[in-house]
Formats: sequence, C-alpha cells, structure tokens
Amino acid sequence: MAAMIKMPKQLLLLSLILCGFLQPVYAENAVCIFDDVEFKTDFPTARLNGCREKDGEYFLTIKPEKKPINPSPWYAFRVISEDTGRIAITLNYEVGKHRYWPKFSINGRDWYRVNENDLEIAEDGRSARITVKVKAEEPLWIAGQEIFTSRQHTLWMLSAARTHDFLDIYDLGKSSGNREIYKLESRAASPEARTILLLGRQHPPEVTGALAMVPFMEALFADTELARHFRARYRIVAIPNLNPDGVALGNWRGNKNGQDLNRDWGRFTQPETELVRREMTRFGEGRDGALALMLDFHSTWENLLYTQPEAEPTQPENFAAAWHQAVMARAGDIPFRLAPEDSDLEKGTSKGYFYAAYGIPAITYEMADDADRDNIHRLATIAAEEMMKIMLAD
Repeated sequence: MAAMIKMPKQLLLLSLILCGFLQPVYAENAVCIFDDVEFKTDFPTARLNGCREKDGEYFLTIKPEKKPINPSPWYAFRVISEDTGRIAITLNYEVGKHRYWPKFSINGRDWYRVNENDLEIAEDGRSARITVKVKAEEPLWIAGQEIFTSRQHTLWMLSAARTHDFLDIYDLGKSSGNREIYKLESRAASPEARTILLLGRQHPPEVTGALAMVPFMEALFADTELARHFRARYRIVAIPNLNPDGVALGNWRGNKNGQDLNRDWGRFTQPETELVRREMTRFGEGRDGALALMLDFHSTWENLLYTQPEAEPTQPENFAAAWHQAVMARAGDIPFRLAPEDSDLEKGTSKGYFYAAYGIPAITYEMADDADRDNIHRLATIAAEEMMKIMLAD
C-alpha cells in the first residue's frame, strides 16, 4: 500500500478550509472529456495541455509556459470516471524529461506516492505511464507534488500573524497577474535591529522548498528562549510566495509573463522582484538597521546549500560553512551538501544579487524533489535553530 505523504498540520487544516473555496484560474489548459472519463483542470496549480484516448488508455500532453525552459515538467489534474476500475494514463512531455514522481489524492489534502509497480518511465524519459484506481464519480487528484496553493500560503501567513502578537502581515503589492504578494514581518525591538530576509516559491513546482520554509519560519517564531532572544536582536522579513501567478497557473518555472524570477535579480524587469528591491531599500539606506542574511528556498535533485565560497568574505565570517557544520552535527543522517559557488551577479539569482548589493551571506536552501517529508521538517527546524545561534554570537 502506498505511504501517505505527511504535510504540516497547519497546511492540512488550511486544505480543509480550501476544499470549498478553490479560486478561479486562467491557464491555457485542455478540456478533456471522453465517454466515461473526464480530466479536469478547474483548480489552482492545474497543468494539462492536451489529451487523447486510444484503446481505453489516455495520453496527456504536458507543455511548459514557454521555451526554452528549465526541465521542471509540472503536471496536475483531476480524474473523474463513471466506472470503478483501473485506468492507464500516459504523460507525454513536449519538453524535458519526467522529473516528479506522481502523487495522488482522493480529497486534495492527503497525498500518496504512486506505487513503483504502477509507474513506467520511458527509456528516454520523455513520457511516463501511470496506472491508478478510480472509483465511480469520485474525483482523483494526480500531481507531480502535493498541491500547495497561493491561497494556502496566504492563510498560513494570516494564521501565523494571529497566533504571534509580534508578527504583522503586509500587502507588498501586485504581481504581474495582479495577485497580491504578502510579507510577514516581526516587530523589531529597536529601529537599529538587523534583518534577515526569507524568500520562497520563486519557482512554482518546487514544493519541497516551500515545505521546508514553513517549519523554518515556525522555529523562528516559536516561544523558545533561543527564538525570543533572536527576535529581540533581529527583525524577520518573510515573503513565502513571491510568484503567486506561476503557482496558480501551474507554471514550470516562470511568472505570468513566463519570466524566471530567479534570473531577474539586478535587472528587476518583473513586478515581483522589483517589489522586493523597493522593500529592501529601507535597509540599504540605513532607515531600519541593516540587512544581515538572505535565505531563498527552492527544490532540486538533492538537499544542498548554494553558498558563497571562502574567497567571498561574509559577516559572520565563513557563516555558511559554520552553519552547515552545526546542522550536520545534529542531523548527520540526512544528506545535505554544502555547495559553494561564485556569486555571479550576471546570472540574476537572488543569491548573487544580495551578496553583491549588501555583502551578506546570501544562500539558496534547496530540498530534493523526493526528500522525505519528515526529514524536510526536522532539517529545517534544526537549520533555523543553528542559524539563530550563529547570528546571535556575531
């Protein structure tokens, strides 16, 4: 039997709330209605671009929002069948190769990995055949990862602000598709308090990064002596969902304009990155203390930290190496690689920009696509605690 993928309790609660309140989405998804089976895309994050039926099997086309593009072939749809039984679905990728192991859900909140025996990936990786069991007239969600919508992000932030009296939620402005982008900010003990910036969801399919950012923030907001001491000295600014359009539209990589936000830092051609640049001027000008650290949460093939190399000085000195070592001392059983690389501003990444602009540790926190969800939570909690210890010692 498939093992259930565990999501944070807060996200499960929000999923329950959201079941009856799915927001409309305007993506170019296909309408797929056959004699006894229908594939639906009437929910946020959906991605299905074409379909056909042959000899009782269903062949679905998955396309990116633009080409060329990073190979992150996201898919998400619901299946409704008139009959109970097993059906075969083949995903054909117009670009790239199969990446995300399919998950399924009967209610949109509890997710399971498709069994290995029910998944066949073509030798060239350009298609994947899934066999699933359906019940008559009962929807079955299928997606590359657990569905984590923009609305869930927003409600989690609202819940955090209600729970913690030191937190406020602000509307930063509008995305390229006119959706709100929100930030959480802790009230600083003094105007001179230094600030850490947390960014998330620049790339829509990178759900494991989003799942890491939640417990990381929870550790910073916790009612512990360490967290209280940290908040007395540091302001926390968190923007968990910088690309709400891309998330809602089921994009592989970009925003509504098809632009990769994590290649736009320093250029600031997109509203989303420009909002953050404008927000950060208060720290560069010294109006609210200084920016001390930037962490950007993503997903890739393995757990790792993209950091500054030793040749690029930071304060605290060698922060990334010290942080990684402290985390591994407590979580050595979880693979988590330190990956120093030059902070090339020309790449347009948040890591490169924030190091060049502020001279601070600017790190991309990456979780593997298939990372164990319990390990994601444990690692993020430990990472947050060890980060606080190092920053407090500075």
